[in-house]
Amino acid sequence: MKYLLLAALAALSIEGMAQQGPKNKNKRPNIILILADDLGYSDLGAYGSEIATPNLDRLASDGLRLQQFYNNSICAPTRASLLTGQYQHKAGVGYFSNNLGLPAYQGYINQQSLTLAEVLKAGGYTTITSGKWHVSGKDVSLPWQRGFDYVYPRDEASAASGAPGERKVLTDSLGYPLPEYFQTNVITKNAISFLDEASKKDKPFFLYLAYTAPHWPLIALPEDIAKYKGKYDKGWDVLRQERFEKQKQLGIVSGNAGLSVKDEDIYDWARLSYDQRQLWTKKMEVFAAMVDRLDQGVGEILAKLKAIGADENTLVIFVSDNGAPAEDLVRWHHGASRNSGPVGTTGSNESQSKNWSYLSNTPFLGFKDDMHEGGINSPFIAWFPGKIKGGAIRKGTGHIIDLAPTFYELAGTKYPATYNGTSAYALPGKSLLPVLYGQDNEVQRAKPLFWERAGNRAVREGNWKLVSAWPSYSWELYNLENDPGETKNVAREHHDIVSRLSVQYFAWAKENGVVDFATLEDKEPQSMKDFRKSKQQEKQAGGFLF
Repeated sequence: MKYLLLAALAALSIEGMAQQGPKNKNKRPNIILILADDLGYSDLGAYGSEIATPNLDRLASDGLRLQQFYNNSICAPTRASLLTGQYQHKAGVGYFSNNLGLPAYQGYINQQSLTLAEVLKAGGYTTITSGKWHVSGKDVSLPWQRGFDYVYPRDEASAASGAPGERKVLTDSLGYPLPEYFQTNVITKNAISFLDEASKKDKPFFLYLAYTAPHWPLIALPEDIAKYKGKYDKGWDVLRQERFEKQKQLGIVSGNAGLSVKDEDIYDWARLSYDQRQLWTKKMEVFAAMVDRLDQGVGEILAKLKAIGADENTLVIFVSDNGAPAEDLVRWHHGASRNSGPVGTTGSNESQSKNWSYLSNTPFLGFKDDMHEGGINSPFIAWFPGKIKGGAIRKGTGHIIDLAPTFYELAGTKYPATYNGTSAYALPGKSLLPVLYGQDNEVQRAKPLFWERAGNRAVREGNWKLVSAWPSYSWELYNLENDPGETKNVAREHHDIVSRLSVQYFAWAKENGVVDFATLEDKEPQSMKDFRKSKQQEKQAGGFLF
């Protein structure tokens, strides 16, 4: 009997060890990087929104938020920097996913710019991506060629175009997508399946989860849209003020901060007819539903982490690829004629448009593709149980080029000088770990941050920001410490600062292969030229064009 009791106890001990195995087998932390597409600074509850984002809000309350975290103002250039830790021109994606005929503008990641997956895989990580890629050329720099073990979608056309798969989307009788075919759900489902596979290996994992939401066209599930019925009847002006007040209460913006000046071509809500307001509110209801569903996907990922015993040893980072866009598909690229169904259905070719993006980018000036804060300042959430103090809000002044050195330091993985016989570019960013762990309030860096995209330029050093908007070559200067809304251009009062930062900009531009956009403008795709023309027409119409 004694031996039977000992055997039973031994069996229970072995079973307990087996159950604990997934939690204990990987000493090095797992890493999850979540990227939203076209999400504005204030579109999460944790950043002031009325949209229900309980899962991301929980990550924020149990983790850290940064007030300033920068991207490259538009999709492909941001992804190139995020994946490599290089400025986008150095990585080969200086303009977009188009080849403009120069190495810095070839439209896909070059071999000298090593991806997160390549470096982490060499360091012993299982590497996973599900969602949007958008940094490859024809048969070049596809995700499975750049270090990823598990990839969705695994076809060249989707990777190159940025669209996550060519699968047929089945709909209900009204034209809304069925949940099992809805893009956000499919991206989440594939990521969860890959996590299941990774959990069977005796390795840590890296997951790059790149959602397409809430990028246009505005398509959502009817049950999500129903949650927001009537929530946007107040219009963008009132709701922007409400978000701003909540941001101050949360500590996301300082109590003495002011809102940016309203663009002259933002519609006056009071002048819209009842029918026009109904059309506009429907757009934002669908946009909110798309953000809501993204958050639900994050919740499923967190549940899977817990199920595989990885929830206590995983760093999760959430960011957006740019600010909310000014793109209005009704007028851009023959958009209105391409609608084959109401907004929200799969026949929709509608966008959030500049009017609602004005709300999304609260409290900032500018939009996607701009170098003012509304175009480049992203929400940033970091969660790492036991390592990052819950509820923290810090200034940060981080940049997507800082993610690579952060992950490599966390993983204990050395960034190689050469990879497969090719010399690797040095990393210009700084590790965020001192900020994440509470040692610093913002990133300590010796050099300023720099931007250029289609002639739009910016420099950030300390509290100073130098910026210019194409086609102008003149510089504006703002002190973001007391003017985050960029309302007061103080360039005339500080010629010395303008001169010093502009000299540094041109030195950086030369080092990274940046050229005067006037030399490339003729090579710009027609769709982008149409977009710029559309924006100009809006301004000329005084903000009331239908």
